[in-house]
Amino acid sequence: MPKSTHPHTVAAFDQELNRLDEMLVHQFELVHGMIHDAMISVSHFDVDLAQEVIARDAKVDDLDLVIEEDSIKILALRSPLADDLRWVIAIQKASSELERMGDFSKNISKRVGVLALHPLPEAAGGLKVMGLMVLEQLDRMRQAWIEEKTEQAMTVWQGDEAVDTLYDGMFRELLTHMMESPRNISSCIHLLFIAKNLERIGDHITNIAEDLYYRINGEKPTMNRPKADKTCQVTAHPEKKPEG
Repeated sequence: MPKSTHPHTVAAFDQELNRLDEMLVHQFELVHGMIHDAMISVSHFDVDLAQEVIARDAKVDDLDLVIEEDSIKILALRSPLADDLRWVIAIQKASSELERMGDFSKNISKRVGVLALHPLPEAAGGLKVMGLMVLEQLDRMRQAWIEEKTEQAMTVWQGDEAVDTLYDGMFRELLTHMMESPRNISSCIHLLFIAKNLERIGDHITNIAEDLYYRINGEKPTMNRPKADKTCQVTAHPEKKPEG
């Protein structure tokens, strides 16, 4: 919970901040559940579970809207300063990041129906590993937020490079499957989109780490943001070696 450095004469102000924070933590939990179940639906080609995940996105959207509206009210009526102002801004930004993660989870689930018609289980193994890593990152970020630990948040921030590396490997693996047989192309394209959605979720988790760092320190991290996505350099045909 937020720890204000400037005591307020109105106790309701602190209650409002605490309520915002509690809603955000609940949003963390909702999104974690969506990602988890989306990946289960992909692994088992479970169309019914995928539809449940899609329906749950509305709850995340509604919570984001409530957090935004309450944040605006606090800014307009309370005129918070310094630490309190940063706290409200950080919560609002983190909520937007979680809302986008919910969208990506929904997008993943939308592809399960097609994958169930044309399953390619041998190409989906890497997605499971990638999904577990993203879920672990999100859970660690939630704990860092609750405990206000910037060191743990920065560990999560650095961990995004590992997610990018897995995505790079998935991209190459799926490209290989497509080159092996045209029948694999449709399923592989959908699996590629799922992998990209997971990679983007990792980016948004990193954004929340920066939001917490800003809330505590009053500035963004000064280090270069970790990135290891080299898929833009991958081609379907290996480069020819020079003759002679």
